[in-house]
Amino acid sequence: MNRKFLTLYRFSLFQKLRAKSFLISTVLMIVFLVGFSNIERIIDWFSGDDPKIAVVSSLEAPIIPVLKDVGIKTNITEKDYSLKQARQVVDKGTYDAVALLSDDPYRVTLISASPEQELQTQLSAALKQVRDQTVITDADVDPALLASLAAPIDVKQELTSTGGKSEDELFAASALVYVLLFLMYFTIAIYGGMIVTEIANEKSSRVMELLISAASPIQHMLAKITSIATVSLIQLSLLVGVGYYSAQSSSLFDQLSLDSLSVKTIVYLFVFFLLGYLLYATLLAALGSLVSRVEDAQQVTLPVIMLIVAAFTVSIFSLNAPTNQAVVILSFVPFFTPMLMFLRVMLTEVPVWQVALSLLLMGISIALALFVGTRFYRGGVLFYGSNPLKQLRRILGGRQ
Repeated sequence: MNRKFLTLYRFSLFQKLRAKSFLISTVLMIVFLVGFSNIERIIDWFSGDDPKIAVVSSLEAPIIPVLKDVGIKTNITEKDYSLKQARQVVDKGTYDAVALLSDDPYRVTLISASPEQELQTQLSAALKQVRDQTVITDADVDPALLASLAAPIDVKQELTSTGGKSEDELFAASALVYVLLFLMYFTIAIYGGMIVTEIANEKSSRVMELLISAASPIQHMLAKITSIATVSLIQLSLLVGVGYYSAQSSSLFDQLSLDSLSVKTIVYLFVFFLLGYLLYATLLAALGSLVSRVEDAQQVTLPVIMLIVAAFTVSIFSLNAPTNQAVVILSFVPFFTPMLMFLRVMLTEVPVWQVALSLLLMGISIALALFVGTRFYRGGVLFYGSNPLKQLRRILGGRQ
């Protein structure tokens, strides 16, 4: 490999890895990821002691064991308060909540200083359980017979287009794919924009003239793209690894099908991410070379950014219909392939030839983007004018 390319690659890579902005952003993202995945524990730490609950019951049957059965784990004390006394003890802080249970008719009056949605549900379930048992006993009906009548019919559905996954398994896998798609979109957009910013900064500080005198524009562009790709892979690996182990111990991610986060999934994620990054980064680098200031970058790179947003939006709407014919067709369009083919591979059974064809088309597109992009980069990297569109027309007309 060319020595000048390796020198530029190492220089750009270590400059980025040693940058305080990279270190601080990586630490902040890991802290956010760990904090978000353990948000329930953090809330519990600050919630103080278990709430104290008092129960005033006019039921004949003992109610506290039933309340424990429906999931109330906190301390429950049975009292004989009136409604006025219940309000007073809650106001004084003696109890966090007082529940008045009655069987004539069956109802619950809950007195508390703040909304207690979960406790309301649990009290309602407990009282319904007591009422149902009383009705069954009074009617002298066999409880087993009622239970058999009330038992739901188990319907297990297997979707042939998803390789035998049930609807629930597909929903769980979709939640995981949503997270990974967001991670892919976020990373491609952030690091693609970083290339444009670095090129504009190097041009505005005249560092670009020194770099171009030491190596060709093509070597500089490739070194820039590959070094930032390496940085993004390092950061992405850290986030996926920390996120996976942190999410395993959190009930917040119970709906995510982490079991499907296999080696195959990781390989597909990195392959499609890397191909998507190379395609978009090449286009952004070529267009970014036309601007001399960071403030002007947005108007030139907007079409590519819109393509990234469109691919992400289509993929999110396709989570519920991964076998739709439009999704299948768009998954072979290189700008949509990284996200849509990854989605299809994760949620459906995709023939190997389709995956191979999409990878081949991506490879051809990247090669074409590099061929065209290097012409743009060569003609735009030393352009310091204020009209990048005029320079773009000159490059397209072969006058540069």
